[in-house]
Amino acid sequence: MIDQLEKTASIGIVLPKLFPFSQSQPEQMISSLLTILEDPFFTAVEVSYIADKETRELARKYMQYSCVEIIFNGGDAFRELQIDLSSLDPVVRNKSIIQCQMLIDHCYEMNAKIMHIVTGKFEGEENKQQNINAFIASTMELCKYAKDKADTYELCISLEIGDRHVDRKYLLGPTHEAVHVARMIRSEYNNFGLLLDQSHLPIMGEDPHKSLWLAKDYLTHIHIGNSYLKDRQASYFGDKHIPFGVKDSEVGVNELTAFITTLNDIDFFKSPKPTRKPVMTFEVGRLENESPKLVIANVKRTFFEAWANA
Repeated sequence: MIDQLEKTASIGIVLPKLFPFSQSQPEQMISSLLTILEDPFFTAVEVSYIADKETRELARKYMQYSCVEIIFNGGDAFRELQIDLSSLDPVVRNKSIIQCQMLIDHCYEMNAKIMHIVTGKFEGEENKQQNINAFIASTMELCKYAKDKADTYELCISLEIGDRHVDRKYLLGPTHEAVHVARMIRSEYNNFGLLLDQSHLPIMGEDPHKSLWLAKDYLTHIHIGNSYLKDRQASYFGDKHIPFGVKDSEVGVNELTAFITTLNDIDFFKSPKPTRKPVMTFEVGRLENESPKLVIANVKRTFFEAWANA
């Protein structure tokens, strides 16, 4: 039995996954953010790229006096801004680094403690090592920039691992390769780590238990979610972050219970993190047109049962 949740971890949600918004209508983002901040179940939130400075300042103000942990979700921002830190084209890579530096500035504006990033696409075995080397060089620049900009705290850069061959087709990729990259970057910059997403591991063909043990020394925070692999013709096949309870999906109460149990076994809840407490963030969206409130209820019911069983 794990200790009382409030003593052990902060629970968050990936805001743009459940509440996507257009940069031309930033007020949508604020309305969605308030839905989460007004719910005491959530003690952390992941926001992403907010182009409008006034909206960023308003979001920061609301998050600050809501006393939540703040994380910056780079995956959505990278896709929107077409950032590729592993590109072999120096023009693309340099532009990507500059855009990431802008995002780091935004993180400090909003008091985000972690900014997670992703690699570019897997371009084949012949280019794999070159792409990985480019990513390492890019990320080291970002870690240095984050250190140079630090004042009251130091932003942590965290690599989110994804599938290489099925849906997202990221360069990184298998957990053991990401751990090797993390070891190299961490040898020079201590403000770097890894983010494992429970919903990605089935798509990657990995055993969650083994992956968590492999990455345990580098974990900054965790994503919890569900995925679907049975039928490629389904609109929600792959990395769509569907709610829990979808027939034949990969993650339910039993899988989440086992995942939380392993997190406890590897001392995830006791080891130091960039945040006040370790953060587990739900990355879950809508399956069809159901209300976000229904998805939030789905998340809570699944989590409470799994936590009680862990």
